[in-house]
Amino acid sequence: MNVPSAFKLSAIGFTGLLVLLTFSKHVIPKVQAHESEGCSVASLNGAYGSLLKGEVFGQGPIVAVGVSTFDGKGHFVAESTVNLNGNVFPGPLTGTYTVNRDCTGIADAVGAGLHSFVIIDGGKQMDLMDNNSAEVLTIHFTTIGLRTNDHYGD
Repeated sequence: MNVPSAFKLSAIGFTGLLVLLTFSKHVIPKVQAHESEGCSVASLNGAYGSLLKGEVFGQGPIVAVGVSTFDGKGHFVAESTVNLNGNVFPGPLTGTYTVNRDCTGIADAVGAGLHSFVIIDGGKQMDLMDNNSAEVLTIHFTTIGLRTNDHYGD
């Protein structure tokens, strides 16, 4: 019996697909439950180092480094050293934040207004931008030290 080669190839491909689907539950890693649950205010918890870069219109460039502490309940405190157009000064700040399930959020810094952010790397990092038309700035946050919910060796 002479079977067309296209039929043979599709039969082999279909058989391969069935084998893959049968054994995939043993080979393909499963997504951890916490990764599929999204983010919440608890995703930001502990101390984060921060690096701010930008410009304040009419005043000049601005950079800052510091530490911000998030309580995991929607409040933060920040201490930084700011350089605004060559003038260096301390920059304490407090405020609140909300987090959406998709890991975006809004920080409301007292006296500085609203800032949009996105939580990345499971809460180990965050990128933030200012929502103020008088300045353009971004801040990158990275956790400092071990976090209480990190599980090494699991």
